[in-house]
Amino acid sequence: MKKTIGLVLIFLALWSLFSLYAQEQDTKLFVKTVSIIKVYSHSAGYKILYLKSNLDLGEFYVPMHWFASAGGKGEIVWGDQPAYPYFSIFWVDGKYDHIRLYLHKNMDSETWGMLKENSVDESIFEVEELNLEF
Repeated sequence: MKKTIGLVLIFLALWSLFSLYAQEQDTKLFVKTVSIIKVYSHSAGYKILYLKSNLDLGEFYVPMHWFASAGGKGEIVWGDQPAYPYFSIFWVDGKYDHIRLYLHKNMDSETWGMLKENSVDESIFEVEELNLEF
């Protein structure tokens, strides 16, 4: 009986230590999802027009290379759901982490547009993180 109580106390102590360690390792994740009005494609990236909470239009640019590898700064989910297009932006511990674009796979959709190759300065796509107004 004393051995059983001792083992239970050791187990509870180890479990408590593990719980405290897990709490310290928790990251704070914040996600915001926003409707997209229009997506303009360019060889250097995408120009995104989105609807702010005050019903004004906002815009941002994301470089194409963000979407080139898994675990990068961007991800595209292609589909044809009625809610498309929209994006979710993720912050971890208060810092920009990545963006996920939910885009129509049919580029004939009225939500798609094209930017002419020489119509914009490609340096606008050279961003390291997104700082958006909502």
